[in-house]
Amino acid sequence: MNKYRKFKKMDNKSYSEVTRFLKETTHLTAREWVTARLCADFKNLSNQSEMTWIGEKLPELVPFMDEAYSRQEVSNARASFKKKVQRSGTTFFYAYYAGLITQEEMITFIHRIVIDIKKLMDTEGTEVPEEHATEVQLLIADVLRRINESLDEDY
Repeated sequence: MNKYRKFKKMDNKSYSEVTRFLKETTHLTAREWVTARLCADFKNLSNQSEMTWIGEKLPELVPFMDEAYSRQEVSNARASFKKKVQRSGTTFFYAYYAGLITQEEMITFIHRIVIDIKKLMDTEGTEVPEEHATEVQLLIADVLRRINESLDEDY
């Protein structure tokens, strides 16, 4: 089996180097990034992640992973990924809604976030379809609207 193509640009990197790269723009470790990516890409006919298979094939799929993981280790890493995503979102939105950053700062952060996202997507060799980018923008607008409504209800 060939190495999984999405990690091809990391062929000559160590696990520690990949984690350092990720820490420049995210809160993720290489373990969390890898398992989230593989769980998203390798699903069965029931649309469930093939965690046992992913764990067993990890060293074959990913150049900087040296050992296989158990199903539980894959599940734990994926859960850790999701928890960090939620915490990052809470931090991001809280800072703005609590008045800790200005609207101008928020816009500047968003521009930097887009640059970082492009860097990560390029690393994976992935392109975001235009319709997906539009869908994400609409989703974020909806999330902001819902946060506003929820905050209004609480006061």
